[in-house]
Amino acid sequence: MTEEYETGFLVVSCSGGSGSGQAANSLAVELNRSGFAKMVCLAGVGAGVAECVDEAGKVRDLIVIDGCEKGCSRIMLQKMGIEPVHTFCLTKMGVKCPVAEVDAEMLAELRKKIKLLFGQQRSDSKYAVCGCDTCVRE
Repeated sequence: MTEEYETGFLVVSCSGGSGSGQAANSLAVELNRSGFAKMVCLAGVGAGVAECVDEAGKVRDLIVIDGCEKGCSRIMLQKMGIEPVHTFCLTKMGVKCPVAEVDAEMLAELRKKIKLLFGQQRSDSKYAVCGCDTCVRE
Protein backbone atom coordinates (compact mmCIF):
# COMPACT_ATOMS: atom_id res chain seq x y z
CA MET A 1 0.00 0.00 0.00
CA THR A 2 1.13 3.51 -0.54
CA GLU A 3 1.45 5.76 2.47
CA GLU A 4 -1.05 8.15 0.89
CA TYR A 5 -3.89 5.94 2.12
CA GLU A 6 -4.11 6.08 5.88
CA THR A 7 -6.00 2.82 6.36
CA GLY A 8 -4.53 0.35 3.88
CA PHE A 9 -8.03 -0.51 2.66
CA LEU A 10 -8.92 -0.96 -1.00
CA VAL A 11 -12.26 -0.34 -2.72
CA VAL A 12 -13.75 -1.55 -6.00
CA SER A 13 -17.17 -0.65 -7.29
CA CYS A 14 -19.75 -1.11 -9.94
CA SER A 15 -19.88 1.65 -12.50
CA GLY A 16 -22.83 0.19 -14.37
CA GLY A 17 -25.35 1.82 -16.62
CA SER A 18 -27.96 2.35 -13.92
CA GLY A 19 -28.00 5.34 -11.62
CA SER A 20 -27.26 3.11 -8.64
CA GLY A 21 -24.15 1.81 -10.42
CA GLN A 22 -23.02 5.36 -11.08
CA ALA A 23 -23.69 6.18 -7.41
CA ALA A 24 -21.53 3.19 -6.39
CA ASN A 25 -18.69 4.44 -8.57
CA SER A 26 -19.01 8.00 -7.26
CA LEU A 27 -18.94 6.67 -3.71
CA ALA A 28 -15.79 4.65 -4.35
CA VAL A 29 -14.14 7.68 -5.93
CA GLU A 30 -15.08 9.73 -2.85
CA LEU A 31 -13.63 7.08 -0.49
CA ASN A 32 -10.46 7.20 -2.61
CA ARG A 33 -10.25 11.01 -2.63
CA SER A 34 -10.76 11.21 1.12
CA GLY A 35 -7.84 8.83 1.73
CA PHE A 36 -10.02 6.20 3.39
CA ALA A 37 -9.47 3.52 0.73
CA LYS A 38 -7.47 3.24 -2.46
CA MET A 39 -9.65 2.53 -5.47
CA VAL A 40 -8.72 -0.43 -7.64
CA CYS A 41 -9.88 -0.57 -11.25
CA LEU A 42 -12.60 -3.22 -11.46
CA ALA A 43 -12.41 -3.24 -15.26
CA GLY A 44 -8.71 -4.05 -14.92
CA VAL A 45 -9.53 -6.90 -12.54
CA GLY A 46 -12.16 -8.27 -14.93
CA ALA A 47 -9.78 -7.96 -17.87
CA GLY A 48 -7.18 -9.95 -15.96
CA VAL A 49 -4.63 -7.13 -15.78
CA ALA A 50 -2.08 -8.70 -13.44
CA GLU A 51 -1.37 -5.51 -11.48
CA CYS A 52 -5.09 -4.93 -10.73
CA VAL A 53 -5.81 -8.59 -9.90
CA ASP A 54 -2.76 -8.82 -7.64
CA GLU A 55 -3.60 -5.59 -5.84
CA ALA A 56 -7.24 -6.59 -5.24
CA GLY A 57 -6.32 -10.12 -4.21
CA LYS A 58 -3.60 -9.37 -1.68
CA VAL A 59 -5.61 -7.21 0.73
CA ARG A 60 -7.78 -8.64 3.48
CA ASP A 61 -10.14 -5.67 3.65
CA LEU A 62 -11.27 -5.13 0.10
CA ILE A 63 -14.45 -3.04 0.10
CA VAL A 64 -16.85 -3.95 -2.72
CA ILE A 65 -19.69 -1.58 -3.58
CA ASP A 66 -22.36 -2.81 -5.97
CA GLY A 67 -25.14 -0.58 -7.23
CA CYS A 68 -27.85 -3.25 -7.27
CA GLU A 69 -28.65 -6.80 -6.18
CA LYS A 70 -27.08 -8.33 -9.31
CA GLY A 71 -23.74 -8.02 -7.52
CA CYS A 72 -21.63 -7.80 -10.68
CA SER A 73 -18.56 -6.47 -8.86
CA ARG A 74 -18.64 -9.28 -6.32
CA ILE A 75 -19.17 -11.90 -9.03
CA MET A 76 -16.37 -10.52 -11.19
CA LEU A 77 -13.95 -10.70 -8.26
CA GLN A 78 -15.03 -14.25 -7.46
CA LYS A 79 -14.41 -15.28 -11.07
CA MET A 80 -10.86 -13.98 -10.68
CA GLY A 81 -10.39 -16.07 -7.52
CA ILE A 82 -10.90 -13.21 -5.06
CA GLU A 83 -13.48 -13.79 -2.32
CA PRO A 84 -14.73 -10.41 -1.09
CA VAL A 85 -15.40 -10.07 2.63
CA HIS A 86 -16.86 -6.56 2.81
CA THR A 87 -19.66 -6.18 0.25
CA PHE A 88 -22.22 -3.42 0.10
CA CYS A 89 -25.24 -3.09 -2.19
CA LEU A 90 -26.64 0.42 -2.56
CA THR A 91 -30.19 -0.62 -3.43
CA LYS A 92 -30.23 -2.75 -0.27
CA MET A 93 -29.10 0.36 1.59
CA GLY A 94 -32.13 2.30 0.40
CA VAL A 95 -30.94 3.81 -2.88
CA LYS A 96 -33.78 3.74 -5.38
CA CYS A 97 -32.98 2.53 -8.86
CA PRO A 98 -32.91 4.30 -11.19
CA VAL A 99 -31.27 7.24 -9.46
CA ALA A 100 -32.10 10.45 -11.26
CA GLU A 101 -29.08 12.30 -9.95
CA VAL A 102 -26.14 11.41 -7.75
CA ASP A 103 -25.95 14.36 -5.38
CA ALA A 104 -23.38 15.26 -2.77
CA GLU A 105 -25.82 14.85 0.12
CA MET A 106 -26.68 11.29 -0.90
CA LEU A 107 -22.99 10.41 -1.30
CA ALA A 108 -22.13 11.86 2.10
CA GLU A 109 -24.86 9.80 3.76
CA LEU A 110 -23.83 6.60 1.95
CA ARG A 111 -20.17 7.18 2.81
CA LYS A 112 -21.06 7.44 6.51
CA LYS A 113 -23.18 4.27 6.34
CA ILE A 114 -20.48 2.26 4.58
CA LYS A 115 -17.75 3.40 6.99
CA LEU A 116 -19.98 2.48 9.93
CA LEU A 117 -20.96 -0.93 8.53
CA PHE A 118 -17.37 -1.62 7.49
CA GLY A 119 -16.16 -0.75 10.99
CA GLN A 120 -18.74 -3.10 12.48
CA GLN A 121 -17.60 -5.92 10.19
CA ARG A 122 -13.96 -5.21 11.08
CA SER A 123 -14.73 -5.31 14.80
CA ASP A 124 -15.40 -9.04 14.47
CA SER A 125 -11.92 -9.56 13.01
CA LYS A 126 -8.90 -10.65 15.02
CA TYR A 127 -7.06 -7.70 13.47
CA ALA A 128 -7.37 -4.10 14.60
CA VAL A 129 -10.01 -1.85 13.11
CA CYS A 130 -7.22 0.46 11.93
CA GLY A 131 -6.45 -2.01 9.15
CA CYS A 132 -2.87 -2.82 10.02
CA ASP A 133 -1.89 -6.44 10.31
CA THR A 134 0.41 -5.95 13.26
CA CYS A 135 -2.18 -4.98 15.86
CA VAL A 136 -3.72 -8.37 16.66
CA ARG A 137 -6.48 -8.43 19.23
CA GLU A 138 -6.20 -10.79 22.18
